[in-house]
Amino acid sequence: MATELELKLMLQSDYLKCASDFLDEICALSDTDDQSRQPTLALMNAYFDTEDASLMKGGVAIRIRAVNNTFIQTVKTRGSNRIGMHARGEWEWFLPNDQLDLSLLNEVPLPESLQDMSWASELVEVYRTDFERQVWNINSAASKMEVVCDQGLVTSPYGEDSICELELELKQGDESGLYQFALQLAEQIPVQVSIVSKAQKGVRLKYGQIEFPNKPLTTSNPIELAAYWYEVWLVYWEAMYFMEDEALLQPFRHSMAQLKNCLPDTLAQQLAALDNELMPYLADDSVVLKQLSGMTSIGVSMLIVGQWLNSQV
Repeated sequence: MATELELKLMLQSDYLKCASDFLDEICALSDTDDQSRQPTLALMNAYFDTEDASLMKGGVAIRIRAVNNTFIQTVKTRGSNRIGMHARGEWEWFLPNDQLDLSLLNEVPLPESLQDMSWASELVEVYRTDFERQVWNINSAASKMEVVCDQGLVTSPYGEDSICELELELKQGDESGLYQFALQLAEQIPVQVSIVSKAQKGVRLKYGQIEFPNKPLTTSNPIELAAYWYEVWLVYWEAMYFMEDEALLQPFRHSMAQLKNCLPDTLAQQLAALDNELMPYLADDSVVLKQLSGMTSIGVSMLIVGQWLNSQV
């Protein structure tokens, strides 16, 4: 079992080439083999669950990945909340074909609701992802990371959704290196922090609902409250693009205002400045989501606040 720690960044397809060129340039400036671009991969992932979503409710995802006719079964558990980062348990096994081998789950500490395996006979493929992956090995601030750029589709009987994202996965060193490199990238390329996994994209196609974090039962802990509003802020940003609804800019700004009240003065001032940048769009009925997605200040602010929050826990 490995614990996967990654920072996911959303971007629009218009900026994929810019992001790829940026990462190529980083590697080209290195005089060692530690930083390099790897061969492009074509990936297919089939995700399984019961019709009533027993695995999703239990915080477990099971998939089979096909890479160049090699099949890998993966189980991921929900793991711990890292405030805008993804931290979860992950188990992988090579398979001889594209059929699940559920006997391998003996190694996985399943939640109590799933331990009797009664759901095993009811599994169906609920959605799949098909995407092209570019991979770079990057060193930054004494951290070694794998940066991947994924572009493709999530498909299910209920529709499809696009995949267009960067993932920075920590391989060695301190997680602050992920943020430092992400900020270096975000200052050049408009990206935004994403907390929606490919699996969650598949689930929301079926239910058509946006998943929000649970609000703290008490507001006495300012960091917990800040973490809640931070994730609500991120959820509204991604929801605005999934639903293609510019009206969600208002709750996006509202959650940002709530977050601002929980932050130190320097960070609060940065969010106030960002809100001033957004104001002209509210008065423009022809506001285009594409214009908003081109603002580098949004992603930079998300990363700076996320880094500060993670340093407090």
